[in-house]
Amino acid sequence: MPEAVQEAPARHVQAMTVARRDGVIWRAYGTAARHLIRLAAPAALVFLPISLVALLGLALVVEESAVLVDGSFELLGTPGRPLLVWAAAVMLASLAGQAVVLPATVVIAVGLLTGRPVATPDAMRAALRNLPAMLLLALLGVVVFTATAVAGFGMLMWTGQLLWAVLVMASLAVLALPSLLAVAIVTLEGRSAGRALAGAYRLAGRGEPTAGGFWSCTLTLAFGVLVFPAAAQRAVEWAVEWAVLGSVLGYGVATSALTLVIPAFQATVIARLYLSRLAHRSTAEAFERVVENLPGSGAASPARPVPVLAALLLPGSLFAATLLVNPFGWLEVTQTVVTATWTSDDVPPQPRPGLRETDLKAMYAGRGDELIMFMDSFGLARLLTCTATGCPRTGFRWAEPADADEDIASSSARLHEGRIAVSTWSQRGQGDDRRVRLGLMLCDARGCVPGPRPIGEEMSVYEGRSVALAPGRYDGLMIAQVRELPERDGEVLSVTFCEDPVCADPWTKELARLPSRTSAYQEHGLVVGAGPTNRPVVLRFDEHAGSLSLITCEESDCAEVHVERLVHGGWTWGFDEVGGEAGATMVVRDDGRPLIAYRDSADGSIRMLDCRNLSCSQSDPVILTGPGRFRVPPALVVDGEGRALVAYQDVDDNRIVVATCEGTRCTHTPVAKGRYALGDALAMTLDARGRPMIGWIDHSEHDWDLILTTPLNLPS
Repeated sequence: MPEAVQEAPARHVQAMTVARRDGVIWRAYGTAARHLIRLAAPAALVFLPISLVALLGLALVVEESAVLVDGSFELLGTPGRPLLVWAAAVMLASLAGQAVVLPATVVIAVGLLTGRPVATPDAMRAALRNLPAMLLLALLGVVVFTATAVAGFGMLMWTGQLLWAVLVMASLAVLALPSLLAVAIVTLEGRSAGRALAGAYRLAGRGEPTAGGFWSCTLTLAFGVLVFPAAAQRAVEWAVEWAVLGSVLGYGVATSALTLVIPAFQATVIARLYLSRLAHRSTAEAFERVVENLPGSGAASPARPVPVLAALLLPGSLFAATLLVNPFGWLEVTQTVVTATWTSDDVPPQPRPGLRETDLKAMYAGRGDELIMFMDSFGLARLLTCTATGCPRTGFRWAEPADADEDIASSSARLHEGRIAVSTWSQRGQGDDRRVRLGLMLCDARGCVPGPRPIGEEMSVYEGRSVALAPGRYDGLMIAQVRELPERDGEVLSVTFCEDPVCADPWTKELARLPSRTSAYQEHGLVVGAGPTNRPVVLRFDEHAGSLSLITCEESDCAEVHVERLVHGGWTWGFDEVGGEAGATMVVRDDGRPLIAYRDSADGSIRMLDCRNLSCSQSDPVILTGPGRFRVPPALVVDGEGRALVAYQDVDDNRIVVATCEGTRCTHTPVAKGRYALGDALAMTLDARGRPMIGWIDHSEHDWDLILTTPLNLPS
């Protein structure tokens, strides 16, 4: 008898002895780590071409909703049909590939554990021969997964308790885990899918006392195949996220490598548990028969680390390089959750300022990379400041004195020198005799100081009033104010001119009397700007009537005033149940022509008026969105190229969209997507590099976040 044949029974007995040892998971992981290159070869051969074709297909089918958020690929829109077809094709190809990779890797692992190495081509051929049975097992797995999900959902509907639903799904999933042993039985014993499943549960449920029973087998599979690999993957993602070199390239390479490495560890656990159960419950002849049925001659070719390592790194490297270079021109944005790090800088006796999701009213670029956010709703106005790009540290300060009137919304404007002017109302007296008077606070990122003197006359605290601020054309400040007319309908509009930023010597001019209804709580109803030769341009939006009026002066002294009714109004949001908040915003361009964006009171649509002349007696209307509910007014800036940028809420798809307009031709670009629901705040400014920076709220039932989004390459 040949010597090799004589040594075979002894080798099999030794392999059975080793298979009976405790510590299936750790011994399997040790084997996988020592032979990782050989065990990862099937995954490299199958998943490398699938990954490359998938990356190419993604670049071809993805639409304008693709965005790189801080270097990470995201889809902000609803996937189109080509993308859905691509995703389904990739999922099916990956599932079919896994039906080949896992059994082939199990065969290689069994060969390594029994001292009879199997070459990769032989293992792949063995897996392909049993592919129909493996696909049937995969189909049964999909059915079990669906049944588990349906059972959990049914329990949730029945009890209304998420905990019970999770317990039901977890229990069913644990009961299904022994079916993983069927992979080894199909590949190594050549059984059908049904017989392999029956054999898997027999192996899991029977054995010597030292081998453990059903639950020992189930827990071994749960931790060795699912829990520990998932934990390792998450740990690698955390490590890459905090890596010094950044996360784009590292995350891509790590994800690619883990996709090929993790199956090696999972398959080795399945192989060792299968051999352990077989060794405890079967005879030496049965164990020997399984080993002798391994494909090949028992002499595997040497492992080739270079091709396997290339396959490990190539897909992730290509994907990361695509994100870094962005050859397809996808929109790139940076995004910061400001409320994750904000702190308060004030100390008693004034209480520490709080922050509510409706507080954001305006944003301004400060000195350098500073950003100042003006906050006001109920209570005193505040400033939230970011000291650098990305808001690594925030400051939060009061912008009004502690004794100021809290019942009226404040206004703000960025002065040419960089400071922020904030309107405030001082008060004196008590009860019905309480009187208020307009004043200014001058603020920067380090704090606020009061202006040198009050502005205008005292008035009753109960008198309706609204204020808007704007920097002068060259220097100084403009203050527009509307006050309700006593004992009659309508309001009076006046403008206060300040030659210097602190408004040390103001003078006031009454411009017009309007049939509008003054509200102290409307935050987007009055806007002022400075035209050529420092002529005031005032926009008045009456949310009650739905009308929009523009008041301009022929000369800087406002001896002649022109009132243009731009929108005559009609059935308003209060009666039409449009919901949300109506309002308008305005920018006066360098040539003096106003540019106006507003949310229509009648149907909730977002619209823009591009004025052809200084008084806007001729304008080009643009409807940016259709009718909609629960939106807030848009935000408007003009960039360095003279384009109008209008940010608005797409409530239906839970997105922030920027319309980039040249004249009446507009391109709509989604730039951010909320995880939960969009809140009642939206503001925009240009940063120090001239890029739009958008502040918005993402809120859920119990929490909310203030988020800053900066598009870096908006299309024209």
